[in-house]
Amino acid sequence: MLDLLAKIFGPQRAVSVYVVIRRFWIPVALFFGFLAVFGFIVTASDPDRMEHIAYLRVEVVEVTPLTQDINSGVFVDVRLPEGEVLKLTETEGAISRELTDVACLERRRDRETGEISHRLRRAHRCAG
Repeated sequence: MLDLLAKIFGPQRAVSVYVVIRRFWIPVALFFGFLAVFGFIVTASDPDRMEHIAYLRVEVVEVTPLTQDINSGVFVDVRLPEGEVLKLTETEGAISRELTDVACLERRRDRETGEISHRLRRAHRCAG
């Protein structure tokens, strides 16, 4: 490897470049690996794949805090208008504090698979 570096950088600089490569190859490799994974995630993600269907006002069956502080999140059981009970997790304190007898739920559909998903939202979204 030192011979190759000597041809590229010259004999005086080849040793310095070799020492830098030997000393910092792991952090440099991790950095480029992180950049590759990050680039793949950014290019592969599609923020428009979820399509909004409707906001629903649903009955809250049970609210169980994740910890003693309700602001850190809750487990929520809600009953859909069709009668099905969903078990959801909410970690946004503003939504967790609003949950009483009725909750606001967003129904969304994945454009590629057609799968329906639900997400708790702030109460003002269901008003009106």
